[in-house]
Amino acid sequence: GLRGYKLLRLPMVAGSPVTRTLLVKKHEARDPAEKESAPRTLFVTHLDTFTTEAQLQKSFSSFGPVERVELKCVEKRAPKVEQREDHVKLHVVFAKIVFQEVLSLQKALDAATGQISHAVLPPPTAVLKECLRARKTIYPDPQKLRREIDEWMANYDEKQEEKKRLARETQVDDDGFTKVISGITRTPDGLTIRGAARPRSNTGVFGEAIKAAPVQAGGKKKKNKEMPDFYRFQIREKRREEIIDHRKRNAKDLDTVKQMKKAKKFR
Repeated sequence: GLRGYKLLRLPMVAGSPVTRTLLVKKHEARDPAEKESAPRTLFVTHLDTFTTEAQLQKSFSSFGPVERVELKCVEKRAPKVEQREDHVKLHVVFAKIVFQEVLSLQKALDAATGQISHAVLPPPTAVLKECLRARKTIYPDPQKLRREIDEWMANYDEKQEEKKRLARETQVDDDGFTKVISGITRTPDGLTIRGAARPRSNTGVFGEAIKAAPVQAGGKKKKNKEMPDFYRFQIREKRREEIIDHRKRNAKDLDTVKQMKKAKKFR
């Protein structure tokens, strides 16, 4: 068997093919206080969490008189990440069956052949129902979970569209200015800019007027009303910077020529 264990199958009801499979072996005592009872002690593991000492004593009495039963349950960390995220707890339940005679221990070991034993280990009805009810509370109702997921996905799509819209509204050009599009534009620092409606110009492909400007009495043309242009300030500032830069380069060139004349490298 696995690490010295043998397979003991105990039916839940006499004659039933439905069994509870246990792993059993002779107990190896490490505590000096157990040296006396070790030769007649059976170590049993792979037990259910709802198993009781009274059940085990009654069941293993089929192999001989039982002196006492020591049952212990140890909680272990779930091996998988998804189980730990769902707060799934694993329990290892084992017991020591101390028989009154060594012969009873040997009978229990001989019955552990993988075949169904004559001993019966029925599950307690009340405890089993409570255990099943507790397991159901670990996971939410499938319909409720589906509704929550659908709602989350719908909100997620809306948030993504809102992010894209804000990204389009807060585009910045090469000069560091926020581009204003029709409607409302929000800058990264929270400033709201309302863009003016783009005027419709009656021009052709090459920028030539399609319709002639109306002529007033006296032969004077009607002066077109100047339309506000948001980018006029940017263009003016850019041109001013270009002039300043040109003057700086010109002054630098003049200074270089002056220095070369002094060094007699240029006449």
